[in-house]
Amino acid sequence: MQQCLIYDNSLKFSRAVYGTLALVAFLIHNHWLVIVSGLMILGAFSVKLNIPYQFHALVLRKLLKKKAEPIQKVSGELSFACGMGGSLLLIGFLLLYFEKFVSFAWSLVLIVALLMFLAGFTGVCVASLMYAVFKKIFKR
Repeated sequence: MQQCLIYDNSLKFSRAVYGTLALVAFLIHNHWLVIVSGLMILGAFSVKLNIPYQFHALVLRKLLKKKAEPIQKVSGELSFACGMGGSLLLIGFLLLYFEKFVSFAWSLVLIVALLMFLAGFTGVCVASLMYAVFKKIFKR
């Protein structure tokens, strides 16, 4: 598996930003704000395309003078987590845009937002746990 160096605080910041945007979209019922899924899907291709992560890693860390060392993570895990969250939000957006199962779509947006907050504030990412389980199952 390909490894990459990640700043953990920047990753948490990125997930908290995505969670905040999704929660605001839910609270004001603005389906266009759910398009944040596009940003998450971009982040699935490369960490360099993850805009909130790059903003924190390149700007905020320097302003706050945080001296954290990067940690090694499997790039597939990060891609899977961003892709999973982004695709669930994209499904919610499409259901809202085409006005199908609107209540289900807003529930999906809320659940994803809360899971992203969990990942952002505690570091426990459900999609990363799913990746580990799937990797273990399919490795056999």
